[in-house]
Amino acid sequence: MAQTAAVTPQGTYRRGSTMKTTRRGFISICTTAGALAQFPSLSWAQEAPKKGGNVKIAVQNSSVSDTLDPAKGAHSADWTKQFCLFNALTEFNASMKPDLALAERIESSDGSNWNIAIKKGVLFHDGSELTAEDVVYSLSRHKDPATASKAIAIANGFKEIKAVGKHELTLTIAKPDFDLPSVLGSSYFLIVKNGTTDFSKPVGTGPFKIDSFTAGGKFSAKRNPNYWKSGLPHLDSVEIFGVTDNAARVNAVLAGDVDICALVETRYAKQVEGSKNVNLVVNKLPLYTDLILRQDHPIAGNQDFVAAVRYMQDRKRMLDGVMQGYGAIANDHPVAPWDPYFLEGLPQRPFDLDKAKYHMQKSGLAGQTLEVICQPGIATSVEGAQFLQAFGAKVGFNFKVRQVPTDGYWSTYWTKFPITYGSISNRPNVGMIFDLFYRSTSSTNEAHWKEPKLDQLLDSARAEGDFDKRKAIYGDMQTLVHESSGTVIPVFTAILDAMSKNIRGYVPNPSGMNMGFRLAESIWRA
Repeated sequence: MAQTAAVTPQGTYRRGSTMKTTRRGFISICTTAGALAQFPSLSWAQEAPKKGGNVKIAVQNSSVSDTLDPAKGAHSADWTKQFCLFNALTEFNASMKPDLALAERIESSDGSNWNIAIKKGVLFHDGSELTAEDVVYSLSRHKDPATASKAIAIANGFKEIKAVGKHELTLTIAKPDFDLPSVLGSSYFLIVKNGTTDFSKPVGTGPFKIDSFTAGGKFSAKRNPNYWKSGLPHLDSVEIFGVTDNAARVNAVLAGDVDICALVETRYAKQVEGSKNVNLVVNKLPLYTDLILRQDHPIAGNQDFVAAVRYMQDRKRMLDGVMQGYGAIANDHPVAPWDPYFLEGLPQRPFDLDKAKYHMQKSGLAGQTLEVICQPGIATSVEGAQFLQAFGAKVGFNFKVRQVPTDGYWSTYWTKFPITYGSISNRPNVGMIFDLFYRSTSSTNEAHWKEPKLDQLLDSARAEGDFDKRKAIYGDMQTLVHESSGTVIPVFTAILDAMSKNIRGYVPNPSGMNMGFRLAESIWRA
């Protein structure tokens, strides 16, 4: 008989006779992803955390549009600040499994109708107790166009959200999705207090209480003495600064002016590694730069042309030379090797100029010319375009590299020309990546690749309650994208951080930068 998996109130997984043999219960990811990050040292692992102190963090984003409103968070700096103040119903562990957080229980028998019980006794920063009404408000506000939520497309699938008790609610979604618990762990769905509209000094349930915040300036917060997670946080306070200049950010941590520098460019990696006082941390995340071939264009959409471009990808050279080894080779689909849904056994596409030349000749496009538009703000895009130009000359096609400014790229160039580059960050689950960038009807379908079979597989995967069967369907989708789509994904990009050797408790999390944006909750000073 089939078994189901569930999350207990403590967030640990159990299987077997204690569970019903239907799909009822929290449907979890039950395979373990392999090594997820390189650690500079685990010598602190046996140390007892120390209480007190302040930590200064330099992040790479800073502008007047910075926000503490979870609905409007646009980048890792926003999300890192927001996770200081708020919690979600679930949160990701090191194997990309969504453990319970504010939720005491999340369950569904059909993937569409969900019952959610929240923890009792959780207090907001103002001393009021978290209730189901707060959760209902937090999820519902994304549906209101006036909120201008970046998650409105997801929230529009929430058909009905209602409280059925002080600490219990029901959520009905338009289409079955057994990966919903991971969606509820994303930054957008952090839980705010019922009725909150002013996020200048918001009240949350998180590990820290807001002290001060200036968009484009400094964020500071103090320890929440009534935090619902016993023993956390360790720090008395945390400060987060936006430092957009990459060199200045690295120099700040090397000089001891900040304790953590987020996002170290690979060109500075050796400098950080040579420091006596700073460690380099390598975070493996499902981030990638993709080459986008518009499938509605007569040249870029030719399947033999696409095949030729795929065989022109010198992935090892890109990884070892351009990225200095900080990353992983990809196989022209968006699922990273350490993701629980990764398809093992799909043959790796090789770098093969003979095959590229064969397909280019077969396409009938040899001798023609097309621009490849790139910009320096997208990792490896300029180098990738230059490689393509050089290899194209060897197989009979004239690729012209056009480097454009970073400012305005996403509104003016991205996907609007036959060949451009994209930069895709991690999402709560692979279903969202396929939904956003490959579903036929998606406004962000980068290559304008219309494949009804992919759409059908995606709906089937989300509606499948058995993990192994769901993984098999996602495997079919990876094969389909690998073979037929208009995107070329050569490598996955590692994110490097620089961290003072006095900082303890920093363990990279594959759900996002800065320990899945939750570093302030767990770190301490030696």
